[in-house]
Amino acid sequence: MIYLYQNQNNQAAAVCSRNATISNPVFLWKLVHKLSLEEYRFIPFRILPSVSYKPAYDLFCIDINDLIPEVLTGTTACGQTNVHLIPGEYALEVYQQTSTSNLSPLLSQGLVYQTLVNMIGVNQNIPVTYSGQSNNYVIYDSDNAQN
Repeated sequence: MIYLYQNQNNQAAAVCSRNATISNPVFLWKLVHKLSLEEYRFIPFRILPSVSYKPAYDLFCIDINDLIPEVLTGTTACGQTNVHLIPGEYALEVYQQTSTSNLSPLLSQGLVYQTLVNMIGVNQNIPVTYSGQSNNYVIYDSDNAQN
C-alpha cells in the first residue's frame, strides 16, 4: 500500500521498472477512488535511479494541493506534478508507455503494477471504516478535506 498526504510533496515507491517490457518507459498512473469511483490519471515525475540495472523499485514525486493548479503531464522535476485527490482509499494501476502526454490506459503498452493507495487529508482525523467479509472500506469524510 502507498500512503499519500494532502498538502505535501510525496515520494511514492512502486515496483514498475522491474515489470516493464519496453526500454525507457514512462509510467501512467490511474487511481480510482474505491467509494466514489472518481478516476484520476497522471504521469508523475520519476526520480531516475542511480544504478545501471533495473531498480528494485521506482520513486515518484506527487504533490497533492488543491490551492495550486493541477499538472498531470510534462513535469521535469520533483514538485511539479500536482493532483487534486480527495481523501480515502484508491485502487492504483500503473501502465508503461513511451508517450509523455498520453493519459489513456487503452493507448499504453500494458499494465506493470497494481496496489492500493491511502490518501490522508490535512486534518489527519480517523476516517469512518467498516469491514466486509474480505475487505476494509474507508468512507470519505468531508471534514478530513482541506478547509
